[in-house]
Amino acid sequence: MARCALLWSMVSWCAVVAAQPANPSGKVQRIFVGEIRGVSVAGGIRQALIEDLRKRGKPGLAAEPDSADATLTGSGELWVKGYYSLNPRERSVGADARRIYGGYLSVELRDRKGEVVWSYLVTPRRSGYDSISRDLAGQVLKKLREAVDQ
Repeated sequence: MARCALLWSMVSWCAVVAAQPANPSGKVQRIFVGEIRGVSVAGGIRQALIEDLRKRGKPGLAAEPDSADATLTGSGELWVKGYYSLNPRERSVGADARRIYGGYLSVELRDRKGEVVWSYLVTPRRSGYDSISRDLAGQVLKKLREAVDQ
């Protein structure tokens, strides 16, 4: 009975160790921003990711996939859930109305071997950004930097 309990504890410990997510820290110095698929503003999201990586420098931006330690790609879907206006008298969608988005963006960071070393799922915030592209890119890069710095 004691042997069985010892064996079970060793097997469960190995399962916990194997189930831990991969950590890109220390390995990723330069990132290539690959294709963003399925999102209507994919070009804007990709451009916002590139601009922020170029501006902040950590992790660095690679111009080509061959010179990168990892490639960031994504896919998702966005839709307009409604509109928000600061004018309480405005009943229709006016010029000052802001869109409220629903949806998601799933991103993966893959190393040179093609293995996923980090992934994250973001959803649009309700407010705070004038651009949905910058909102999603900002959320992705904040979590990516936290993972790389660990």
